[in-house]
Amino acid sequence: MKIFFRSLLAVLSLSAPLVVLSQQPEAVLRFDAVQREELTDEAALFSVADTTIVATLPFACKLNRRRATEAEVYDAVTLWNVRRVRVKNRRMRLSDTTRREKVRLLKFFIECNRKKGVRPHLLGNVAGYRWSSFVRENGRWHEAPPSIGAYVLRQEIDSLCATLGGRMPTHVPDELWHELPRSVRYVLDGTAVHGALFQFIDGLILRTLDIVRDATDDGRPLVVGTTYPDRVPLVVFDGALTDIGTWLDMCSADLFSFTSEVPMRYYYMLPLEAVECFGPRGLYGAICVETL
Repeated sequence: MKIFFRSLLAVLSLSAPLVVLSQQPEAVLRFDAVQREELTDEAALFSVADTTIVATLPFACKLNRRRATEAEVYDAVTLWNVRRVRVKNRRMRLSDTTRREKVRLLKFFIECNRKKGVRPHLLGNVAGYRWSSFVRENGRWHEAPPSIGAYVLRQEIDSLCATLGGRMPTHVPDELWHELPRSVRYVLDGTAVHGALFQFIDGLILRTLDIVRDATDDGRPLVVGTTYPDRVPLVVFDGALTDIGTWLDMCSADLFSFTSEVPMRYYYMLPLEAVECFGPRGLYGAICVETL
């Protein structure tokens, strides 16, 4: 009997592994028993694609390391005082009544010295000028693309200030104004452009303005300008990002015009809005051009 039980035990011990291996588990999908599992806040933050976060997260702002509203940053940050910007994903309270939530934090750093953060003076031999948007034809005035109609030389203004004891004159005498024909040519950073382009960037990125008489073979005056090389906004043409150089090449190739035949809308986007739309590349704002 003992020999029988020993033999039976040996058989069972050999057959048991075969029984376990032969019984493969069967996968059964139970949709009625599915339970939703919520990720932790940290896991959810890093599990979502970064592009999705940028598109869906609200914005929060800091100005020189202090919390600030978007309205405050919009008014405070300009092309001339902004130094740098950092864009981070953070969890913050947007108000005292809300819990901490995922935000896109924009950290702007601006120049604290107001004298250093203002728009610099326009350089060149021109101290002042008048824009003209009308032309007289057949006894009537007609609207025309803007151009410089008259200008005052800086040397002559400096001489006038010297006679006034170093004070700036409150009124420029008529004899100091020099008329400029509408046929004048405009060159910006070595590229021939339309005069209306000068008017748009005046006060924005126009650094120097010089008027040279008898500079061309046909005797027409030449308006020469340069832009700031270190504070260059983005250029957005019908939603496509480009740069100042490409934009000027488009101007010289006459791919678009300022005339009424090709109506376009030009506007400057301040740094806050540009960073919200294009990220850190929009540090110096954006020049937006849209065809109508």
